[in-house]
Amino acid sequence: MTEAAATPPGRPVAGWYGADPTSMNLKPDPHAAYRQLRERQPVNLTPHGDWRLTRYDDVQKLLKHSRSGVRNTAGLIPEETPEDSAASKFMLRLDPPDHDRIRNLVNKAFTPRALEAIRPDIAPLLNAELDRVAANGEMDIVSDLALTVPAASMCAMLGVPFADRHRLTRLVSLATYRLAKLALPDMQQDADAAIMELAGYMHELIEQRRREPSDDILGLLVRAEEAGDTLSNDELLQQSIGLLIAGLETTIGLIANGMACFARYPQAFEQLAAQPELVGQAVEECLRFEPSVPVTRRILWEETRFGDFTLPANAIVYAVLIAANRDPAVFSDPDTFKLGRREARHCSFGGGIHFCLGSHLARMNAEIAFSAMAARFCALEIDRTAIAWAPSLFRIPESMPARFRLRSQGLGTLPA
Repeated sequence: MTEAAATPPGRPVAGWYGADPTSMNLKPDPHAAYRQLRERQPVNLTPHGDWRLTRYDDVQKLLKHSRSGVRNTAGLIPEETPEDSAASKFMLRLDPPDHDRIRNLVNKAFTPRALEAIRPDIAPLLNAELDRVAANGEMDIVSDLALTVPAASMCAMLGVPFADRHRLTRLVSLATYRLAKLALPDMQQDADAAIMELAGYMHELIEQRRREPSDDILGLLVRAEEAGDTLSNDELLQQSIGLLIAGLETTIGLIANGMACFARYPQAFEQLAAQPELVGQAVEECLRFEPSVPVTRRILWEETRFGDFTLPANAIVYAVLIAANRDPAVFSDPDTFKLGRREARHCSFGGGIHFCLGSHLARMNAEIAFSAMAARFCALEIDRTAIAWAPSLFRIPESMPARFRLRSQGLGTLPA
C-alpha cells in the first residue's frame, strides 16, 4: 500500500498505529512501530488530538521552515502548571525574542574552544574507571561508561570535584523525572527535594564564581555579556540547571545506545579500532541509528500544510526524529548501521533556532567514550533482552550488562 493510498485527503483517522509513546514496550525496539506509522499515516493524528510527523522532509520543514515555536500564539505553554513555571526562563521553554537573548549570552560559554578545553580532564577519569573493570571481562555500559563520561564533563564544566559526580547525577536524574512529570508517587517527595537541593548547590557555585572568577564553563556563563546585557541571577540559575538536565541524560543515552550498536555490528567496532580517525563518523551514525531523543515538539503559529493535510494554528506537532532518521526516501538501507554514510544529516539534534546547544559537547563525550572502548576491548557482547530502560521521556537505558575481551596488544589507554 502506498503512503498516498493509506492517508487520503481529509482529516485522518486518529490512532497510535502501534506506536504509543507512553508504552515501555516501545523502548527496546521502536523502529518497527515507527516504520509502520510512517507507511500507514506519515502525518499522524493521535488520540490526544496532537500530530506526529515521521517523514524526513516533513520533520525538516517543521523544525527549520515553519512558523512555529515551543509556545502557542498567546505565548503560553499548553498544560503548564505552577510547578512548571518555576523553569519558565530556561531557554528551551522560550521563543524569540527572549530565547534569542538568553541563547546569545549562553553561547559565549559553550563555544567549541571552551568545551574542548575540558577534554583533557575527562580522559584520566575514564581511564581509571575502565582500569577497574578491565580485568573482570564484564561491565555495565551505563554506570561504568555512559554515565562516567558526561559526569566527568559536568564536573569539569562546573569546576567541582569528580567525587561529587554521584550526588550530582542522582539529583539531576530525580529532577528530570519531576520536571518531565514521570516521578512515581513514591518518588515524588525525593524528586521535589532533589530540585531544591540542586538549586541550592548551583546557587552556591554561582555565588562562588562571582566572588572568585574562573575559566571553567560556569565561570564563563557567569561573566557572559552581550552589549551590556547579562543573565540575571534567576536566569543564570535556570540555564545552569536546565543545561545539566538536558545534557546528562541524553548523552548517557547516546553513549549507551551507541555501544549497543557496536555490539550488534562488530565489524563497525573493529573498523573503528583499526581506524580511530573514523570516530566522528561513528558518532554521527550512532546519533542517526539509535537517537536518545525520539521526538521533539513544536506548536504551529499559522496554518501549515504537511503532505495531504493542513494543520491549524496552535496545533501541537511532534517531529518523530527516530523515524525521520530511518526514512528510506533519504537514507539508503536505513535499518543497517554503517560508517561513512554520505546522505543527508540526521535530525537527532533538532533544527532551527532550537538546535541543540550542547551538540558539540555530546559529540565530544561520545568520541571520548567510543575511542576508549575500541582501543581497549574487543568481542563486545550485550544481551539486548537484559537491558533495563529508564522511565524517561528520552530513550535511556538504566542498565546494560556487557562482556568483552582485552585487545591482544594490551590494555591501552585513551591519551590524556
